[in-house]
Amino acid sequence: MPCNLTTALLTLCEATENLKFVLFSSIVLNSLVYFAIFIGINGSLQNNSLKLKQFLAAILIFFFAKIGLSKLIDDINKSDIELVIQIWYQLNVVISGLCFVFAMPFCLKLLEKENSPEIAVQSVINFFQRSADYLAKYGAFSRCWVFHRLFIPVADWELAQQLLHSESHLETGHELMSDWLGEGVLMCQPEHWPQRHQQLAALSSPDNLLQLTKLFQQQAVQLCQQLEAYAATRQLFDVWQPVSGNVLDLMLATSCGMQPSEQYKQAFTDLIEIYRKRFLSIKSANRFTFWLASPLMRRRQQRLIRILNDENKQMLGKWRQQQLIESQLKSEGITIDRIEPASKLQHQTLLEVLLSGGKLSDTELCAELNTCNYLGYLLCSSTLCFTLVLIARHPAVQQRCLEELRNARSSEDWQLQRLPYLDAVLRESLRLQPPQLIVGRQLSQDFNYTHSLVGNGALPAGAEVYINLYELQRSEPQYGNQAHLFQPERFLAQPPQLLSFGLGPRSCPARELSLSLLKALLAPLLLQFELLPYGDAMRPNLRLALGSRNGFQLALQPREAIETKTID
Repeated sequence: MPCNLTTALLTLCEATENLKFVLFSSIVLNSLVYFAIFIGINGSLQNNSLKLKQFLAAILIFFFAKIGLSKLIDDINKSDIELVIQIWYQLNVVISGLCFVFAMPFCLKLLEKENSPEIAVQSVINFFQRSADYLAKYGAFSRCWVFHRLFIPVADWELAQQLLHSESHLETGHELMSDWLGEGVLMCQPEHWPQRHQQLAALSSPDNLLQLTKLFQQQAVQLCQQLEAYAATRQLFDVWQPVSGNVLDLMLATSCGMQPSEQYKQAFTDLIEIYRKRFLSIKSANRFTFWLASPLMRRRQQRLIRILNDENKQMLGKWRQQQLIESQLKSEGITIDRIEPASKLQHQTLLEVLLSGGKLSDTELCAELNTCNYLGYLLCSSTLCFTLVLIARHPAVQQRCLEELRNARSSEDWQLQRLPYLDAVLRESLRLQPPQLIVGRQLSQDFNYTHSLVGNGALPAGAEVYINLYELQRSEPQYGNQAHLFQPERFLAQPPQLLSFGLGPRSCPARELSLSLLKALLAPLLLQFELLPYGDAMRPNLRLALGSRNGFQLALQPREAIETKTID
């Protein structure tokens, strides 16, 4: 049977034009599949790349040997040619497709290992080194084509400011998380952005922010209680776990006002871990490669998203039912302040703000809740962890923070407005270690710019612009000769511009809310514990947000023990 099938190739001249085209396409497809299999299997097993000529030689030898074998057979029923070709084509399409699916993960894995420094898609580990080398070689902004996509890395202040302040270039282009975050504030269309921005900004109104601050302080007490076990032994630990867990609880309480299930929290953290693995991976370059190369991960991702959205919709139903009961009671002349399950809440939640607008569908509401929970959890957790480690490694900064806190402390509430130095510490941490390293813009039309050095120009429509905040906020012309050092004093007298919250019409609407949350968690922790500079230095790592490959290592010591020793 195999010999008869290959003989059909030699008799192609007697077939119709359509069959010639079909057979030729099949031959090309098979050759590419075999090529992919060789690249994937050999590269993965040997853990290195073989020369391209060796691959081509192996494929050509295999292909021509198959044709040469068919020359040994001369007899074939010419009337059966079309039937044989049809069967041969159908079988090989199925076999080739299966081979291609199984070979794709090997190929992509090899390409990730052998990724050249010249390619714009960087690996997670070498991002910072390659980014610096790229800027040194090609300048503060350049163009890089990857297949049909044009990437423009930007680390130039003038160009970045003009683009961020633009009213007509607001598309962020976050395709990676579109399955989960949908039409949330991060990826909504430009025409929807003003309304979403206004709604989220309402959450930070002075009265509501005051009530939210009390919620933050209550959570800070729980965080300090969790850290007491580490402080008692002065043992080295990774502060990410306790900090991120408490920040997640705060974000969920701020966004929906209800206590989600443990399954919800686990699904939330597991889903973020999946996106961490997909970030800067060639397997996730687009939906097709992810679907093809990681079918099991894709199914798990969909299941986790379904868990989160189902519980979000349950909370939406509870709130709507509560509002319906309240409206019925009011229509009967009965006045109530609040109905369970939100009787203990004094602040207005994000869900209430969104529902009061009355213009969003359930899908859009779920997307907004997911977006705010994701951004708040990941970015605030990263910022607080970096700040704690930086303070621990700068004793003079820690002492000045402590003195300011003791002077501003009152019997009831923290006076956050009386903590300018702590505010400067947080802003300096955000400058040196911005949790969101890259701000993206997808150009739907040409962007015309002016520049003092290169003159006027235009970035073409369709380009993907990526503004490198990590390099921009270490720029010596903007922050002085010691821009790489941790010096909070630079944000006291004449504070420089900070890009971590963005600029222009699409800047972060939760800026004040985020700073209040960070100060409310940080202040009591500094009062209760001394941060000890134990452990290895942080090794920056880019996984969705800025992190550290070796964790956020430090140790704690109760301040009561310190004061007792001083008195003795």
